[in-house]
Amino acid sequence: MNFIHNFHTSMLKTTLRQFLPGDNGQGWLDSLCLYQEGDIIRVTFPHAYFGAWFSRHKRSLFEEALNRHFKGGMPRICYQSTSVSTETFPMSFPLTESSATNLLHLERSDNIPDRAAEQQDYFASFLSNAKNAFPLAAAKEVASHAPGTIYNPFLLCGRSGTGKSHLLQVLEKAFSGKTLPGRVIRQKALTFCRDNAVSLVRPEVFWQDCAVLLLDDLQELIEHHLWQQQIAALMDACPREAERMHQMIFAYAAPSQTLKTFDERLYSRLEGGLVLELLEPDLDVRLRYLQILCRERQLHLGRDQLMYLAQRCTQFRLLQGLILKLEAFVNIRGRNLSPSDLENIVRTGGVARLPACRDILTGVAASFNLRPEDILGSKRRPDLVLARQMAMYVCRQRLGLSYPELGRAFGGRDHSTVIYAIKKIKQLMKTDKTVYHKVTELENMTF
Repeated sequence: MNFIHNFHTSMLKTTLRQFLPGDNGQGWLDSLCLYQEGDIIRVTFPHAYFGAWFSRHKRSLFEEALNRHFKGGMPRICYQSTSVSTETFPMSFPLTESSATNLLHLERSDNIPDRAAEQQDYFASFLSNAKNAFPLAAAKEVASHAPGTIYNPFLLCGRSGTGKSHLLQVLEKAFSGKTLPGRVIRQKALTFCRDNAVSLVRPEVFWQDCAVLLLDDLQELIEHHLWQQQIAALMDACPREAERMHQMIFAYAAPSQTLKTFDERLYSRLEGGLVLELLEPDLDVRLRYLQILCRERQLHLGRDQLMYLAQRCTQFRLLQGLILKLEAFVNIRGRNLSPSDLENIVRTGGVARLPACRDILTGVAASFNLRPEDILGSKRRPDLVLARQMAMYVCRQRLGLSYPELGRAFGGRDHSTVIYAIKKIKQLMKTDKTVYHKVTELENMTF
């Protein structure tokens, strides 16, 4: 019977591979156990987590291939998971609720909510682009699973104003929707230690009432060695059994390289989890954030005014403070902002001076052990070309200058040369880790 079942599975997979362009059915398709039984296609996953991943990433592709295989007359699909090996799984699968304790119900129906879409709603308010795509994707992955089943502990690092606290709030909402009320705790680390002095002495008791712990501003514990030891003990006592896993998520307002300032015991436990860094928002993200703030407060600013603000402030909190000042000015004076009004408010708002193209060019040249004049010159030596393209890319990201403006700043080059340079760096960042880390380092540099 098993031989017949495996034969049918292999034949169906072989047929489906020709309808999976670019993927060829390798990997994920091989993990599925397929069998046609009358007008039902039974699809069995090796475990429920694979089923959740399949639902988000491959289900539509798989069903399209099936539809092409059956020429539009596709039978009903029944998805389920099992802990039994696909090679010994019986040919007939039980479908009753009493025996479906480990089934993953993914019946084809337009009325079934998309779990990935539900999670997407939680994160819609977090503005990001490719620069922070990986940390955001990891946070979504953590939120889409049961507590503790993936990336535990999960640590977000980054300078103040990069959105770590906001992301913790989003994760709190996501987990609160899937666990009992009161079992998700989000606090500042210092406040948590002060308020839970008794619980921290017996960490195993604490985890009886808490399922998810989110601590913000972990850097505030650096001078408190006793509390660091207690947080480490709390991490050691965190339940890890499959049936009662718990989740720990932390935010640390500093670069990840400075985690070594913690005591060795806490540092080693933090490093044992997933540590990701949120970078300062790019110009386009800051513009979108300002547009949302203005829309919420019914503050009418032109694109040039928004660009002026976005170019002179790199942190979300500072942008929010500027919008509050502008709103107060408009309400008190009863008139719209003039260019001089805007400049005066920004000048008195504690906003750091924006670097000029020359500042960035000098910084990039120094990092390559070159002279700025060499980068601005016409030589085509590979290291000069790469440094020149990186400098153009960073100027574009930090200053938001147009392509013609960048061309003029880089020795009177044509705007098409600038466009090519920026596209080239974007492509290299996707394929070359060395370039990615170098550009990230330059973007975070204080010029």
